[in-house]
Amino acid sequence: MFRQRTTTERIWEILPGLQFWVVFFGAILLSALRPVWAALFIICFDLYWVLKAVNVATHLISAYNKFRLFVTIDWLSNTTKLTDFKSYQKFLLEELAKAKRPTAKRFYRQEAERIGHLISMGQTGKNMGDFYHIVLIPFTDESFEILDSTFSALAACNYPKDKMMVVMASEERAGEPAQEVGRQIKAKYEKIFNRFFITKHPDGLPGEIKGKSANASFAMQSMLPELEKLGLKTEQILVSNFDSDTIVHPQYFSRVMYEFLTALKPYQSSYQPIAVYNNNIWDSPALIRVVSVSNSFWQFTESSRPDRLRSFSSHTMTLKALVEIGFWKKDIVNEDGYVYWQCYLHYKGDYQVVPLFIPISLDTCLANTTWQTLINQYKQKRRWAYNVEYYPHLIPALIKNEAPFWDRMYKLYQYVEGNFNWATASILISSLGWLPLFLGGDAFKNSVIGYTLPTVTKTLMTIATFFLIFSVYINLILLPPRPKKYSIWRSAMMYLQWFLVPLTSVVFGSLPAVEAQTRLMFGAYLEFWVTPKARKGENTGLAMKEMQNNQTSNLN
Repeated sequence: MFRQRTTTERIWEILPGLQFWVVFFGAILLSALRPVWAALFIICFDLYWVLKAVNVATHLISAYNKFRLFVTIDWLSNTTKLTDFKSYQKFLLEELAKAKRPTAKRFYRQEAERIGHLISMGQTGKNMGDFYHIVLIPFTDESFEILDSTFSALAACNYPKDKMMVVMASEERAGEPAQEVGRQIKAKYEKIFNRFFITKHPDGLPGEIKGKSANASFAMQSMLPELEKLGLKTEQILVSNFDSDTIVHPQYFSRVMYEFLTALKPYQSSYQPIAVYNNNIWDSPALIRVVSVSNSFWQFTESSRPDRLRSFSSHTMTLKALVEIGFWKKDIVNEDGYVYWQCYLHYKGDYQVVPLFIPISLDTCLANTTWQTLINQYKQKRRWAYNVEYYPHLIPALIKNEAPFWDRMYKLYQYVEGNFNWATASILISSLGWLPLFLGGDAFKNSVIGYTLPTVTKTLMTIATFFLIFSVYINLILLPPRPKKYSIWRSAMMYLQWFLVPLTSVVFGSLPAVEAQTRLMFGAYLEFWVTPKARKGENTGLAMKEMQNNQTSNLN
């Protein structure tokens, strides 16, 4: 059930949708009444997106270079060395002397300096054996095959399994078939891990909506008495809240533990991998592949800009932080992003998301028919875009919070600007350039600016499109090997699919965001929509070479 909103909350909910529609109709009116002004705005807007494309491409390349390095480092070995910071700093300096690539040199130099800072603060070392990972996997009606591939990857991780516990968080409303799948998974894997729990989230609890956040909160709160029985403190536990189709990198938990043990404020940090959508990417339609790869590139780009990075999808944080913020908010759809804001506000700005530059692999949207696949993709993007639901909770809290003023104002700008661009950018870029020509009259068409406007906008968008080359290149590198059931034509489509970017940007970018914002504007609230999981063949999530456990000697 949806709770009753206050008048103030409704005002904040109306704002994002109102922003879009004011701009949309304002652009039409401006093109008709002041076509020259509209043309100048269009040129400035397109130039802004050219500069943004250059910036995104630069960060994408930077993040990919780190990614390529980090997947080759033996993080488990490095983490075990952290018991003696001075010895480990010496090791880093030795690796720096042997490193050849600029990215590797920069990494070892910065790590040596970071460890040196910890030493100067009086820290001597930390032991990974003092801490445990809880892997939380909320699920509803996923098949045994989907969950089995998830747990198979967990079991294959090169991290001590006696330091790993698993919590399968089931939903009562999913019925007995879901419970039976949970029991089958537990029977197959429970002996591998330190502990294996299955929780059942009751349906219809007060103050909750049907969604992952309520289930996850119930599951972790249920674990507190169990951890107390085991003599474990919240400070000893890291919690990885994973989607049910998450295929982890073999070194994921080692990488998280390394960052946790070397962080200045480990309990005021979340740890964010890069999600690639490779589990079933070869089986997905071309439109869906473009959307999925674009999602991955967005995470690459954000990972290279820690000031912008927010928790998303599957990630890890500390149980201590979760307890202190009261766990995930139970009446919100997109808990993965909002939990960052809960922490940021609770710790008065002293909270960060640490990029791991280590991949996890997830499913692309896939159904029995292409049409249903497209519908599911649209609904998933609409759910993600529904993060405008944060407005009545977040904006007033940011304004009043005691976090540093300019930091919270900058983050407020990022949040508002991101949602505004999500809804408007693709629509304005694809249509706005032509509006003055259609609506501005013959006088404008025959003017110098009217004559040159199409050429200028086309040139600017061509320049912006040029930077897609980097995306195409990295996409092809990150693809898992083509399954034998597909011909070379399927590989050729991986190149040709990028011509679909203008279409996917509107249909699976702007339109679901416009709908989400408009629904919120009129109080037509969304609940959590569980993306159906489907496979039509082998899971290729671990087939990508960067997802395999191929560490080198760190020379890189």
